[in-house]
Amino acid sequence: MATYINTLKHLFESYKLWVAQNPQVITDVETTAKWVSYFIAGRISKSSIGTELIYTLSNLLILFNDKIIEKAHEANSVVEKSGYRLKVILTTLEYCEVLLETSARRIYGEKVRWTVIITIQTIKALGRYLLLFKYSESIIRSPPIKQLNRKTIQQQKQSDFGLNDVQNGVVKLERSGRVIRKVEGAPPLHFRNWQSLQSDETAKQKTVVLYQAEALYIAKPFLHLLSTGLFGTKSWKSYSMALALDIMSIRLYYKKQHLLTKEQRLELSRRSCSVLMFLLRSPFYEAVSKRKIDCLIDLFANRIPFAKAICEPLKDYIPQWQDTYFYMWST
Repeated sequence: MATYINTLKHLFESYKLWVAQNPQVITDVETTAKWVSYFIAGRISKSSIGTELIYTLSNLLILFNDKIIEKAHEANSVVEKSGYRLKVILTTLEYCEVLLETSARRIYGEKVRWTVIITIQTIKALGRYLLLFKYSESIIRSPPIKQLNRKTIQQQKQSDFGLNDVQNGVVKLERSGRVIRKVEGAPPLHFRNWQSLQSDETAKQKTVVLYQAEALYIAKPFLHLLSTGLFGTKSWKSYSMALALDIMSIRLYYKKQHLLTKEQRLELSRRSCSVLMFLLRSPFYEAVSKRKIDCLIDLFANRIPFAKAICEPLKDYIPQWQDTYFYMWST
């Protein structure tokens, strides 16, 4: 038994070493796994669980390999000090949620499926509120941990090194309270942004100002589930409430967007674009979008040579795709 365990440990260490030394190769493997899940979707009878299983495992593999590469290159070590374990849990749950919902519906029926949905969304909301209030994450990504940019990891390492030097090489003046850099704490010229450092009071004010917008955004899925229980899954009331909460949160953020970092502004832009997904969510999809999309696909199929072989399966699969992925509580 001990020999077997030692063998597994040796294989695991060998795997970590190989991943750290060959990030591009492992990226190609992960991408291939995702494309396999896209290819078999809708092509095999009752393939939804298998498709989601492959897609979920590929995402979890990416998360695991990112951590190996990150640790090997000592990149982003600051992240672990700000609720990293909680982010890992939330990211894993977000990758697995569609698989869990699909499996629950296929194996146990709608009642268990809704129980799974409510449980997942409750855990996600509590976790995000904990990130917001305990760790002061003013705008939380979805999923909370982004995929590592493996091509520029060395540049990121150098950038983080420069930023750490700035944080360690500052001094706060006793009378004015102003924060200034020490001469030896200045980063290299090509890493400077020429902006003044924020004081603790300014940083705290920034967090407080943005709490309301993020709290509203986090509450949206849970409030939508409550309205769905009251008015039904195809209700315009539930749809309108979720859309209104999304728009209100985004408007609050844009009023204070000068307080956001570049990465946070990118996440805000992503949220703004995701509002367009309401065009594919029930009941708007059944009332308006489905007819328009079908007409557009038929137009391509009839006008473009050989396009019918692609357009007809796509037309048949879109309703299943919409029913599986375009939940109002998804972010």
